Amino acid sequence: MGFLRKFLRKTGLASPEPFAPPSYPFSGEIRLQHREYDRLRTGWWRVTVASASEWDARVKEMREGFRRHFGFLMTKDGRVVPRWNDRAWASVVKGLVVEGR
Repeated sequence: MGFLRKFLRKTGLASPEPFAPPSYPFSGEIRLQHREYDRLRTGWWRVTVASASEWDARVKEMREGFRRHFGFLMTKDGRVVPRWNDRAWASVVKGLVVEGR
């Protein structure tokens, strides 16, 4: 990522670039981030995949973890309620981007 891209990204003017492994087997660090909301992102995951199908399974696993982490709210009285219904979640997923480093 170039200096200008990093600068634009930090100022919120550029969305993250989607990442896909250049070749398989792949070993590196990736995370999920929403295009429009910087706060909606996972930590960096260390992954090692040998094929495209393993890559897809890993990304699916990360999306499920993302939904478990961000998809529920705890109310003041202690109840846990869903943040997104299935229709809203489908639109959130469209904005998720895999980033690599």
